[in-house]
Amino acid sequence: MKKYLCTVCGHIYDEDAGDEKHDIAEKTAFELLPDKWTCPVCGAFKSQFRELNAPKIEIKVEHLPPSALTALKGSAICSNLAKGCEKQQKADEAAIYNSLAKELKESVPHPTSVSFSDLKKGVEHDISSLIPMAKKVAENHHDRGALRAVTWAEKVTRIHQSLLERHEKEGPALVKDKNVYLCPVCGFIFIDEHAPSKCPVCGVPDWKFEIVVA
Repeated sequence: MKKYLCTVCGHIYDEDAGDEKHDIAEKTAFELLPDKWTCPVCGAFKSQFRELNAPKIEIKVEHLPPSALTALKGSAICSNLAKGCEKQQKADEAAIYNSLAKELKESVPHPTSVSFSDLKKGVEHDISSLIPMAKKVAENHHDRGALRAVTWAEKVTRIHQSLLERHEKEGPALVKDKNVYLCPVCGFIFIDEHAPSKCPVCGVPDWKFEIVVA
């Protein structure tokens, strides 16, 4: 039987073993899993799994035009740089980056409505184009830190994509009687009654998670 890898957290669904947490019996083929089945570790949807040893799909990498760096993206970059400085105990540099992140974010007009269709298109473009491009640049420069950051970004973006898919199928029921937990370090989102014992992407403990929606 086959094995499938969760591209968000690395959990492997083994058809021979099934999934005890979700009462999935042994010898259950992946394609026979219920539509609402999710990764028992990170909550990713089935679409975020790929078959191990399956042929890799060639991804076309697009050139990123200079205009693509919006104020919001600049804010996110500065915020991440601030977190990196904090981890290195560089308080002054962290304060500067945090100030820049805040200033850039405040310059972005607040949207009057949210289109889940546009959000889905955005994450799909990030996964298919922007993230592979960033990964290639990091590899070409032998920048292990940047490569790790891009790897985290890909995993987090995939869980965002999965949650958008689940919301499309389940609507408000997705968060009914549950909390939405955010990892402030990498941006991973987890929906359940309790936060995971540790972030499946970056490994920080549960006490660092923030409740976004109660």
